[in-house]
Amino acid sequence: MRERGGRGLTAKSLPPVTCKPAASLKGVIILMDFDFDRALLRFSELLKCKTISGNDAEFERFRVKLKELYPHIAQICEFELIGGTGLFFLWRGKNAAKSIVLMSHYDVVPAEAEQWEKPPFSGEILNGEIWGRGAVDTKCSLCAVMESVETLISHDFTPECDVYMCFGGDEETSGDSAKAIVAELELRGVKPFLVLDEGGAVIKTKIAGIKVPCALVGIAEKGYMNVEFIARGKGGHTSLPSKSNPIVTISEAVLKLKKAFKPVISEPSRIMINSVSKHIGFKFRQVLKSSFILKMFLGKFAENVPEIGALTQTIGAITLIDGGNALNVIPEQVRAVGNFRVISGSSVNETLEIIKKALQGLEIEVNLINGSEPSKISRVSGEGWSVLNTAISETWGECAVVPYLMVAGSDSRFYSSISDNIYRFSPMIMTEAERSSIHGVNEKISEENFKSMIQFYISLLNPYNIFKNP
Repeated sequence: MRERGGRGLTAKSLPPVTCKPAASLKGVIILMDFDFDRALLRFSELLKCKTISGNDAEFERFRVKLKELYPHIAQICEFELIGGTGLFFLWRGKNAAKSIVLMSHYDVVPAEAEQWEKPPFSGEILNGEIWGRGAVDTKCSLCAVMESVETLISHDFTPECDVYMCFGGDEETSGDSAKAIVAELELRGVKPFLVLDEGGAVIKTKIAGIKVPCALVGIAEKGYMNVEFIARGKGGHTSLPSKSNPIVTISEAVLKLKKAFKPVISEPSRIMINSVSKHIGFKFRQVLKSSFILKMFLGKFAENVPEIGALTQTIGAITLIDGGNALNVIPEQVRAVGNFRVISGSSVNETLEIIKKALQGLEIEVNLINGSEPSKISRVSGEGWSVLNTAISETWGECAVVPYLMVAGSDSRFYSSISDNIYRFSPMIMTEAERSSIHGVNEKISEENFKSMIQFYISLLNPYNIFKNP
């Protein structure tokens, strides 16, 4: 792929991709019937690459395949390998002073093949579904971005602004590729008006009486922290157990931590409530506008509905426990590690103090291993937000765009130093089966979803007429 260079190449001499324009929708023409069979085959080929951390040969194989499968991008776009595994593409536009960043990652988590109905790295296409680890998280969005750019280039289209395609290769292992890419963008003075990464999706389940599908767009992320807990005791034989059993102490700590954090209405939640209230009936709207009613019921909702709990409070779970090495001996020390997701408006230090206060009275040592503060909250106005909303409506029609607090983490949090307009949205209709397959078994995506993703990115990059390029 072409390294740093000028703008001398054009797409006029490149072979065209079969492409038919759709009927006009609100005065906008988007691609509805392009060469989708070829797009499916390319997606399938990339799913066959076992890009699991440590498998360097497969990562290189993936990068070689990108060059072969997307020849227009290989010739027109500038490319760099950054931070070891980060893929950095630049598609130069008419106005270099403006830019957008489209993100994804191509590393995947391991898959236990014997638990899958289809081999996890087969890329099999069957009954309208594409199977494979990464089909949802997130080679689908990477391939959809590449397909949209490849198609637009084939029509000699030049975007209005510079388009950066930044794909991490170590997101699942919290690596440094995204940080290195952001450092490169900072060095170039890039201030994108839109950064788009994985996150929420379109859901058809009704939320608070909203009668149309909802596009959930993450405008912020929780922070995270890993905390070590060490309990010590005298140990001894089980025939004469001592009162200071570190296993009991750790167990008591786990129970106390479940009640340590109280639900709050954070700023992203306020923004979400204001957005939802525009799409619901009068009764629901009055409930949402009443801070007294919300506070009265918030604790019960958070306790009984995990999704609400995750949105409204810091949450955590013990993920590792180590102690004991004999069936009849009480260990002298037990170590546990907990992972906590910090609500917007709080901080790592404040959360650590809450944890310590909750465990007062227990003989237990508490140590912070590492942590990351909650992200900045992105704006729900301005050019980036408007472009995103337009692409959503052009792809799925009438749709309520609902900002929300993303409870998981993504590489996009590193981009807050260069942009105030970072949005976390996976352009697909997310079913419960697809959501549960992320990091699970039988990961697959429907052909319809993959096609909509490509259409979304084409609309995002060209919200006018595909053939109008003065």
